[in-house]
Amino acid sequence: MLKIVYQNGTSHETIDYKSAADFMANQRLEVPDLEDYYKIDSVTLDGNPIELDDKTIIGLYKKFDNEGD
Repeated sequence: MLKIVYQNGTSHETIDYKSAADFMANQRLEVPDLEDYYKIDSVTLDGNPIELDDKTIIGLYKKFDNEGD
C-alpha cells in the first residue's frame, strides 16, 4: 500500500493507494486526485519510507516513473 501525507493549503491530509502503479494511473487522469504541486510531508510504500529529492506529488510520480513502476 502507498500512503501519502501531503499539504493542501494549510491542512495536512492523507491518501492511500493499493500500489505505486495505482497512484501513477490516477495521476494520468484528466482530473487526478492530487495536484502536482502539493508538498509531501511523508510517503511510505508497504510501510517503508520513501526518500524524495523533490518532495512534491510530481516529484513522487517522477521517482516511480524513473524506477519503472
